[in-house]
Amino acid sequence: MESVLQENIEAKPKSEIPKKISLYRYIAFSAIVVILGIIHAISLSFVNDDAFISFRYAKNFVNGLGLVFNAGERVEGYTNFLWTIIMALGIKLGVDPVPFSTSLGIVFYLLNLLNFIFLSFKFRPKEDEQTFFIPLTALILSVHRDFNAYATSGLETSMFTFFVSASFTATLFAKSPRSFFISGLSLTLVMLTRPDGVIFCIAALIYLILTQRCYLKNILYLFIPIIIVFVPYWLWRYGYYGYIFPNTFYAKSINLPYYSQGFHFVLLYLKVYYGLLLLPFLIGFVLIRKFKKNKFSTIWSNFKVLSDAPRPVVLACLFIILYTFFVIRIGGDFMHARLLIPLTPLLFFIFELLLNRFVDKAARFFLSFFLVITVIFRNDIFEKELNVGYVVDEVKYYTYDHLKKSKAIGEVLRKYLHGLPIKMAFWGSQQRVVYYSDIAYAIEAQGGLTDTALAHQTIKERGRPGHEKSASLGYLQKRGVHFFISPVDPAPQGEHLSLNFIQFDSIFAQIITYDDNIMSTLAKYPEVKFVRIPEFLDSYIKKIGQLPAWRVEQDYIFLKDFYFKPNKDTLREKAFLALLSPKDDQNLR
Repeated sequence: MESVLQENIEAKPKSEIPKKISLYRYIAFSAIVVILGIIHAISLSFVNDDAFISFRYAKNFVNGLGLVFNAGERVEGYTNFLWTIIMALGIKLGVDPVPFSTSLGIVFYLLNLLNFIFLSFKFRPKEDEQTFFIPLTALILSVHRDFNAYATSGLETSMFTFFVSASFTATLFAKSPRSFFISGLSLTLVMLTRPDGVIFCIAALIYLILTQRCYLKNILYLFIPIIIVFVPYWLWRYGYYGYIFPNTFYAKSINLPYYSQGFHFVLLYLKVYYGLLLLPFLIGFVLIRKFKKNKFSTIWSNFKVLSDAPRPVVLACLFIILYTFFVIRIGGDFMHARLLIPLTPLLFFIFELLLNRFVDKAARFFLSFFLVITVIFRNDIFEKELNVGYVVDEVKYYTYDHLKKSKAIGEVLRKYLHGLPIKMAFWGSQQRVVYYSDIAYAIEAQGGLTDTALAHQTIKERGRPGHEKSASLGYLQKRGVHFFISPVDPAPQGEHLSLNFIQFDSIFAQIITYDDNIMSTLAKYPEVKFVRIPEFLDSYIKKIGQLPAWRVEQDYIFLKDFYFKPNKDTLREKAFLALLSPKDDQNLR
């Protein structure tokens, strides 16, 4: 047996054996990278509050109410259609969307790592084929804190990033009609996941033109899945919701340039991952080297130097430049790094490609090591504060303890409010409370994400992205909102101010409009505490003649929209109007 093995080894070319050994080493090291990355991602697992908007849409869809946030009201308050549909499938199967979304995010994170392990192998240095080489991009991703954190989050980020990476790979290797169809399918999935995915589709088309691969037949195959899948979807959503863009487009004023905040957002990312600042210098070094070799002979030859750049670099640069411009123009995001996560693998892959092709082995090892170290020992600008300007490190904020508390609050509210025709307003940070409370009707009052009228407000001054269009008290009362839930301090003390607060066990909420029918039902619970307005008014009216006119006028201004309009209590209202002058009465009406 031993002699047979020896004969087989001797029969093979000597160069083939080291190649196989090198391949086995690469596979083994890649497996370590994958395991390291998954452990890292799981350790940073969190669920963002915005994810619960998609969860509520998905739950309503499963319950037969349609793809809506509130029954009977079509507002496209999500920007992750495909992700929301997948969440609905999980809910339909009886799976809790929190562990389902985080587990699915880890799966797409794994696929991201495998994609770049494959690309690193395909574009490995030729001189290293018989020696040890590593999947540099995948290694960096496995230790990249924010890339690992957004492997979960409950949002579509990990899936969107994989589809972007997959479309990059598919477009890069597209040669036959079938491969162009696969490229088009991957780009369709990008656009179905998020509407801003159309930017990557545009980048892919530009790439095909620049690389002289823009043959009509191939482009047709690329567009087949877009035409038969994405176009019908877009027509459906336009007919269903009635607007060209999702409601969040208007809520976040994406039509208005916000360059200052956008640059701030991108610069913060570069400040954290400062190793990326070497990339422009590396590109400059490569260009100078190429130009010198070309001796700057003619404009055409110099342009040809640029066009001779490796095609992966060209495609990656197009993806990065176009999407970064979009991010800067809209003002970035209030969530640190999130919008740049889809570009993160491509940024480091460009590094790897340029190092492999244009840098000698010793320098390549040093620069690769330096790059990994700068990612591991990132500049944590959020170490002392959760936010820098308008940008927040949500990973630290939305802990599982926070989720546990929000779920407990939601369950308390559900205990008392379920089945009642309640309208609840909430701040964005209370989306998980709304989901677990299962309130019949809810309005996101801090940015208008789920409210068309709020989203289409005009703003005079820019502020924190996505938090610039809060609802006024008058608007909430006009919409018939009963309660407002937000991170509030205990109810203010004093006879007058305590009228508009309600306590559910130990949870406080603000009363926006007092509906006597609803409040009478809640009064049956001893754990629910609030001032009964009819009883308060009976006591107030008894001494109303002893109060100064200005006090009665101010009290009536408060009570008119708070109590009298929704309840039409004309008898008690007359007691106020009788003491007001005809002029005051007319003005107040």
